[in-house]
Amino acid sequence: MPKIVSEQEKENIKNAMYIKGIELIRKKGMKRVTVDDIAAAVQIAKGSFYTYYHSKEEFLYHIMKQNEQALFDRILEIGSSSGHFKEKITNALHEIYLAPDSLALYVQPSDMEYLLRKLPEPISREEQDKSKTNFQRTMNVLGIGDAQCDYSVLANLMDGLHFIASNQNQYGEQGRAKALSILVEAIAEYLSKCKQNSIKNG
Repeated sequence: MPKIVSEQEKENIKNAMYIKGIELIRKKGMKRVTVDDIAAAVQIAKGSFYTYYHSKEEFLYHIMKQNEQALFDRILEIGSSSGHFKEKITNALHEIYLAPDSLALYVQPSDMEYLLRKLPEPISREEQDKSKTNFQRTMNVLGIGDAQCDYSVLANLMDGLHFIASNQNQYGEQGRAKALSILVEAIAEYLSKCKQNSIKNG
């Protein structure tokens, strides 16, 4: 007779899958993580994986969405906290993109494109539409009006940051770290100016 798993046990397993999934992404890269890897990491049968997720891609998507929510929660904290705006943004970008445990260091834009291609079309389409409004949503939380921020400029700056953060190269770690710091400062400076303009025109 199969073991009956309580709702609490299911929740515990899903939490363990999330934690181990992040570890696997960091170790192997998103595209190389397998269902066998996930099942072995949380000590469940491979078949049991499918009682929680329909596919590996759905599981990885769930991880990315949880991380996205954690990022947005951090932005909400920045928007409501006291202190110098530019300093808060700089610290947040360091936490989000440059911390050793950041997924941004392990997931490249091409990985997300690959993942979205593997997901059902409605989810993929919804994500593509949503990505167009993510910057606007974030800026609104930070109190920056639409007219004061050119989202195409910000998107390119963020893409540059993400690309360098997620790619090792032949130029050396010290140069890479310095380039990331310069980009973080540039983004923080740009957002700070947008914020000042919003206050002036508010």
